[in-house]
Amino acid sequence: MLLNKDNPLVLADIGKGPDSLPDLHFSKVFKDSPALKEFRVVYNSLSVITKLCLLCFAAIPANEAIKKRVLVHWWVGEGFVNPPVDGEQTAEKIADGIFQELTEKGCIEPVYKKRRSVVHSFKMHHLIRSAVTVIASEVGFFNFDAKGNPTANFSSHSYRACLVNRDFCAEDSRHLMGKNRPRNLDQSTANRPHDSDQIMANRPHDSDQNMANDSDQNMANRPHDSDQNVANRPHDLNQNMANTRHDLDPKMLQTVFNVNESYPDFSNVDWSKLRNLKVLHLGRWHSRAKHHIELLPETIGSLKNLTHLDMSECYLLERMPKGIALLSELQVLKGFVVGDHYTSCTFHDLSALKKLRKLSINTSRENFPSEEELIVLQRFGSLRKLTIAWGRLSSQAASTQDNAAPQSATRTRRKNHMIRKSPTFKGMRNSTATSNQEYFKKLDLEKLDLQCYPQKTAPSWLRPGKLKSLKKLYIRGGPLRNLFKVQENEDKWAVETLRLKFLSELEMDWKEIPVSFPDLIYLEKFRCPRLTFFPTDESGVWLKP
Repeated sequence: MLLNKDNPLVLADIGKGPDSLPDLHFSKVFKDSPALKEFRVVYNSLSVITKLCLLCFAAIPANEAIKKRVLVHWWVGEGFVNPPVDGEQTAEKIADGIFQELTEKGCIEPVYKKRRSVVHSFKMHHLIRSAVTVIASEVGFFNFDAKGNPTANFSSHSYRACLVNRDFCAEDSRHLMGKNRPRNLDQSTANRPHDSDQIMANRPHDSDQNMANDSDQNMANRPHDSDQNVANRPHDLNQNMANTRHDLDPKMLQTVFNVNESYPDFSNVDWSKLRNLKVLHLGRWHSRAKHHIELLPETIGSLKNLTHLDMSECYLLERMPKGIALLSELQVLKGFVVGDHYTSCTFHDLSALKKLRKLSINTSRENFPSEEELIVLQRFGSLRKLTIAWGRLSSQAASTQDNAAPQSATRTRRKNHMIRKSPTFKGMRNSTATSNQEYFKKLDLEKLDLQCYPQKTAPSWLRPGKLKSLKKLYIRGGPLRNLFKVQENEDKWAVETLRLKFLSELEMDWKEIPVSFPDLIYLEKFRCPRLTFFPTDESGVWLKP
């Protein structure tokens, strides 16, 4: 461990108990301690890319587990992680290397669950987080309040705004509107690159600027000159910031991350000025958060460079602004609502997003997806990961957690109204099951997650012959009684990971599994009493010998 948790030089002089740990980074004793100096040595040994990824942890409270996929989306969105165009390395594989290095050097700790061979979450110890906060503050990666929380104030060379408790109120929304900029600030000064000593964390990672995108000079692989990397010289940066301190032009903002603000106020935000925003994470990233976002503005469509929009488990959202369909650079969209609002952005509208590779949907419609909507899916040429959650899920369901049951479909105030008939698109009125079959063979999904599926029989499109690239299949909750039974002479599932949870009606015998899922490596079942003779351990896990 780089920062010894029991280091008497730190704890004896700085804190009298656990309550003092959150403010550790403001202690002069800690800043002068051998422990922090030791951490600086390790930090300076990291590549620039790994440093940037590590500094993101300063937004996360100490000892809070965060799923690595949330961080990967963030890193990809800002350009920290950008796989080569030849496709030999995916963003996930590059990120796994970063997580491994940070773990081996004691910067982060993996969170293990059951017998999973892959770690999905990480956390950071109080002392490590304090050290990272000190450096993140020095290099201007975030702005922090007096308690060490990152804030929505993205002035002072920080390109990131964090929503923490009541931090994102009308007073702070001015930072997104540019109202805090000095009137005499020259526009060219606001838009030009800062002095050469500025850390790369504080400049946009556009394709023509981000060296990570340069195949001849990939930052993730090449050695970095310490004379050029201001992250290695925080004192120089402090001097630079002291000399050039000013509020940032809102169009330079790259990321908005909701740490724990339940009621963010967007009423005064001029979205048109956030033209370079790439990551907008509003949804829940840990089990205790409750987000009460009720409305997204139509002007969200002005975020032309947005690549990641996360509204996970924002259950009060009932309609999606039409502007979402204008986000042509969007790659990840989580929490999209499919309902019966005529003025809402529809599933059909989303087909215009040609770069979308990950999509999660919440719907109160039991007939979703309709035949027409299945056909529309063929237009999502880049889509690889799809999650569908039926019913207005309760925020207490925590369906993303391992041992929490998702809520079954519940009625909203529209429960006495007939479900709106799915739109029939031109040329689709006479579509048949055969056309669906022909289409679905083209869907190149790698992961499918079905939550609270409302029918007793599996949908006709859930067949191995139609999902030949599928490697991960998760089914959680609902009255499903059976899966499609594969015969010896039929296509087999290519699935390697199968998770079945809270399926009280599902009947299946273990002898069916090797026949239907010959490539299976990992199986997990939980509260599925009718799955018989499954050789799982006490945690409900089976691993291929």
